[in-house]
Amino acid sequence: MMDTNVSRPTAQRAPATSQTGSASEKTGQMAQAFKRAAADHAHIAQRAYELYEQRGRQEGRALEDWVEAERELVGQVSHK
Repeated sequence: MMDTNVSRPTAQRAPATSQTGSASEKTGQMAQAFKRAAADHAHIAQRAYELYEQRGRQEGRALEDWVEAERELVGQVSHK
């Protein structure tokens, strides 16, 4: 009769905590990036509106104001 109780090596898995920790860390980083992007968007919108008012509220140049506001604010960040 053949021995059916043969010991076989089993694949070992990494602990679940390391996978969970990594995923939650990435989620936290993504949440922080989203908050920064939302804050950046709010600052750009505020500055674009200021530019619009400085020009006497002329219509039709919203994109130009937005791009100029981005350019100014990115310039401030790169100079720090």
